[in-house]
Amino acid sequence: MFFGTALIDDEQKIIVANKKRDKFFTMDYLSDELDFEPYSELLEFIWENDEKVIEKIKDFIETNDGDIADIAEVELMPAIPYPLRNVFCMGLNYKAHVAESNQKLPTEPVYFSKAAFVSSGPGDEISVYSSLDRKADYEAELIVVIGKEAIDVEKANAEDYIFGYAVGNDFSIRNTQMDRGQWFYGKSYDGHFTMGNWIAHKSMFPLPIEVNIKCFVNGEERQSSNTKYFIFDIPTALNDLTKGVTLYPGDMLMTGTPSGVGIGLTPPQFLKAGDIVKSEIEGIEAFENKMCD
Repeated sequence: MFFGTALIDDEQKIIVANKKRDKFFTMDYLSDELDFEPYSELLEFIWENDEKVIEKIKDFIETNDGDIADIAEVELMPAIPYPLRNVFCMGLNYKAHVAESNQKLPTEPVYFSKAAFVSSGPGDEISVYSSLDRKADYEAELIVVIGKEAIDVEKANAEDYIFGYAVGNDFSIRNTQMDRGQWFYGKSYDGHFTMGNWIAHKSMFPLPIEVNIKCFVNGEERQSSNTKYFIFDIPTALNDLTKGVTLYPGDMLMTGTPSGVGIGLTPPQFLKAGDIVKSEIEGIEAFENKMCD
């Protein structure tokens, strides 16, 4: 079961897809059929996170036809077009990426945040800020979408606090991040938080989640790993982070990127205008972005 957002007749609507993503439903239609309160924004639905309603939806969409005849006729948006607040990010969470970054293996999770008032989505152009002589880079990542208020989460109960998973790319300006030591700034250039059209509900990927993650530049595979190689798994991260930071429904945690980023290559290969970056996670989504000046 997948959740997304679309513009239909110039109105923002929640859409839901079955596992095969060959049947599509508006939340308006589902609320009429299943007799629950309608929601117009996915963040609002996630905030309510009524598991009984979600179970009813899951059963219904697998055995009934949707009210969207052709998904190509609606304008899909990033699943969460306007994030709740800064996106939380994990750094150095794959051993091979730590090695290519010439860093010491972390003994505790590493976090930073990424300002993202507006999400970029599949098909959107992403600026390399060439007029500022910036060194733009890619980082394909699994996003964890939080499903309910999370304080001091126990590892054994971590899945209870998750709504689902999405594909993201933590585009970065390396000379701001590394040369100036400005991680927040280097990660927060406008347009540099990209997420897919779909959030896969957690029921599709029970913990521990083990899915292949890849990134391609102009068709060349640059990153290829699996989330089973996390240094700090999702329960560990949620347990650690929520000891001091309350997470709220709709918050997003990017779980780190594998090796193969542009700055880690010899010689480094930064993105340029015209490059096509493809972010892909097995069973969730693959999408492309074109880089522009």
